[in-house]
Formats: sequence, structure tokens, C-alpha cells
Amino acid sequence: MSEMSTQDIKEAFALFDPQNTGRIEPSAFQNFVNTLGDEELKQSIHLPNHAIDIKEFTELITRYNRNTNKDPEEPYRRAFNAINKDGTGAISSQELRAAIQSILGPNALSEADVDEIIVEADVSGDGRITLEEFLKVMHKSEKKHRGEHVL
Repeated sequence: MSEMSTQDIKEAFALFDPQNTGRIEPSAFQNFVNTLGDEELKQSIHLPNHAIDIKEFTELITRYNRNTNKDPEEPYRRAFNAINKDGTGAISSQELRAAIQSILGPNALSEADVDEIIVEADVSGDGRITLEEFLKVMHKSEKKHRGEHVL
């Protein structure tokens, strides 16, 4: 993940606060960190045992970004590997659905929503997302958030 803007952080916070309470429950944040499968992250961030607000979330994310590898794709690679539980080198719709549900809850997205994500990301058309396809989607998303024109 490249350096996150204030808007990026607000959007990430909103993913974990769907009821717009202004707080993220520790279990939701813990699920997010576990899904990333990043042992370095788990050790570098003190996970709170209380609900956190946007200020505390921003501090955690900023501290993590400062401490991460300077390869801007490394966090995406870690996230990909964490989602690709079977180690095949491609994310299936079942793996993507499980990752989303573990972070956002069982009713976060419908099967059709997950299938739509797969179709959009799956350039090869094999029904799975490779690392290269995943990185393209992440870069496209970053560009959108920066307000750049994206095809």
C-alpha cells in the first residue's frame, strides 16, 4: 500500500464501521489484521482491546505505513497470499468470499457481488484472480482514489 491519503484512511475506516457509529470494534480490526496474514504487522501494531475512533485508526495505519517495507507492492502481495489459502497462486471466488466475510461479516457482500469482483479482476477469464491481476486491480483502485483517470 503506498502512502495513504486522509481520504483513503477515512474510506478504510468506513469499511469497518458500516453503521457509521464512529468506532471500530476490536474484533473487526483483529479480523482485518488476521486476514492480511502479516506477522510483522501483528507484531508492529498494538491491537486495541477497545473500540477505536478515526483518530486512533489513523495513528495505527500511519505508524504501520512508516514501518513497512519500502516496496509499495509488498502489502498487496501479503494480502494476496493471505487470501489465497490453498496456495495455488490464484484467488478463487470462495477464497475471496471467505476473506471478505471474515473482515466485514457474513452478509457484507452477496455471491453476485463477489462474482462481479472476480469478473472485473479476472483478465484471463479463468474465474480466478492471479497475483498480477490482483496487483492491477489494486493499482487501478489507488489511481481512482487519487482522482486520476482510469480506463
